[in-house]
Amino acid sequence: MKIIAALLLLTMITGCSTVGGTRGGSGMAALECGAVGAGLAAAICLAAGGNAATCAGAAAGGGLLGAGACYTYAEKYEKRRQELAGKEDDLDARLKYVRGLNEDSKKSNEELNKRVTQVSKHTDTVVAQIEQGTISQQKLAKEREALLNEEKLANDQVALEKSALEDMKRFQAEQKRKTGADSAAHAELDAEIKKQQRLLEETQRQTSALASQRQRI
Repeated sequence: MKIIAALLLLTMITGCSTVGGTRGGSGMAALECGAVGAGLAAAICLAAGGNAATCAGAAAGGGLLGAGACYTYAEKYEKRRQELAGKEDDLDARLKYVRGLNEDSKKSNEELNKRVTQVSKHTDTVVAQIEQGTISQQKLAKEREALLNEEKLANDQVALEKSALEDMKRFQAEQKRKTGADSAAHAELDAEIKKQQRLLEETQRQTSALASQRQRI
């Protein structure tokens, strides 16, 4: 049981922090994330040798904690949007906003990278079970559904980051038309937007890695 507890703790801590919140708001995204956390918690518990009753309870706990982890990203994004409200045309406010977004994306990508590693290892186990004929079609269908949900959540974050990047690029273009681009503040803005682009590309790579795991089964 100690091994099972350790695996579940890892699942709960990493959660699924790759949430976008574009479909029905951050609350709906959190609920979706909780469902994924519960499914994977149960699967990992069973793979570690737990019985059905133990794993059902663990799945409930895993789902709740997973929802909290996922909600954090959407919540931070919404908070930063609220802080920017009314100051959208202010360069200093925009710099603070994009720096914050980039910090959030960086941390989220670090968690997503851990998540991809975890999901990959779990998928290795499922693939082995398929080859050995030891997994039922019903359980395999649930595994596929869980991986599909993971991918959808990552795609939600990609969509959110794309929207934020497009918004910043519009502001950047407006600033150049109005005042030129020769100030230190404008140079910093350009650098942060380039960083924002790189972080989005990293999120997209991690999302593709999740998709490749689903295709394995």
